[in-house]
Amino acid sequence: MASNRITFFVCDNGDASLIEAHNYTIMTDINYRLSAIEEDPELDFAPTIRNACNNDRLSIFVLTHPDEDHLRGFGEVFHLGKPEDRDDDPDEGDIRIIVDEIWCSPYAVDPNYTTDVSKAVLDEIARRDKLRGTEEGKKAGNRLNVLHATEGKKEKLTSGLEYRLLAPTKEEANIPKAESGASENSSNPSSLVMQWNITIGYKTSKVVVGGDSTVDVWERIHRDYAAEQMDWHILLAPHHCSRHSMGRKHVEDGEEKFTWSDEAIKGLDHPATVRSHVVSSSRKFGSEHPPHPEARKRYYQFLAKGGEVDESVRKRFKVTAGKKGDDPEDIVFKFTSSGPALASLATSSVISTPSSTGGGGYGND
Repeated sequence: MASNRITFFVCDNGDASLIEAHNYTIMTDINYRLSAIEEDPELDFAPTIRNACNNDRLSIFVLTHPDEDHLRGFGEVFHLGKPEDRDDDPDEGDIRIIVDEIWCSPYAVDPNYTTDVSKAVLDEIARRDKLRGTEEGKKAGNRLNVLHATEGKKEKLTSGLEYRLLAPTKEEANIPKAESGASENSSNPSSLVMQWNITIGYKTSKVVVGGDSTVDVWERIHRDYAAEQMDWHILLAPHHCSRHSMGRKHVEDGEEKFTWSDEAIKGLDHPATVRSHVVSSSRKFGSEHPPHPEARKRYYQFLAKGGEVDESVRKRFKVTAGKKGDDPEDIVFKFTSSGPALASLATSSVISTPSSTGGGGYGND
């Protein structure tokens, strides 16, 4: 089993990433698309997950928020229901992986609505929620951890593996129900925003993931937390590199305009070193948004840390679907004693090693 790495899987405009570190396997979101896999079997990332889990158990599944592109295909890879009811020798297909523990926000426990895609996962969360506080609820395969942010303290899973929860607060997770006949209110503000700290030797690699977290959330994060709590060597661009995490649309003189938020930008602009990376879990750059080209330019500026945005900077902005003319490829970073290192999934060869400082809807956006 490979260890001490993070993989960002190719999954169109959706999130699916896997941390393997210190004998933990931690999946954040999933967008597993059977229709796409039928057209291109190379897009099937389930074997990578099964290999990491020895075809048996995932330590933690983190659901940032219950949008379809963050939970699609969960039941194709992971077991739903009581762990003792899993079919360990299915007649067809692969054995489903048992998820020892699911992490989610309070909104995912009591959502305003479900869809055909989200129902199975939300029913599983509801099943586990009923068991919380009981002996059954403490067993692997039944555990549920419902999270909301407070002061952003480090929480330790094991030696060398810690996390901070930066969002949502209880208020951000409290998504109001839509009025009768209106469109459902987005669950994006309830997205879990986490800073993972993976230490190898004396170097700590910091990874920040935040689902589809909104501009209001990043403004509040900037106000509430110190720079060290927001630092990242690897940032998964929120909302698949749309502008919604860094500004707002508004109408002025009958014309739709967009205003960047200085506070939200300051909340996101925390690369730990001049060799940090941003990953956009999205389709290629082109006429469709996201990823949004103006948001990409902002991330370039973050990575440049006040310097020139040259080709070496642009290369540290990675897109899971690849650039124009490239084939889609999972993006893999190894956690090393020198910090995080971009690697090839096929060869695990390190191709750049940065230094470390240590210890809803998209429209056209």
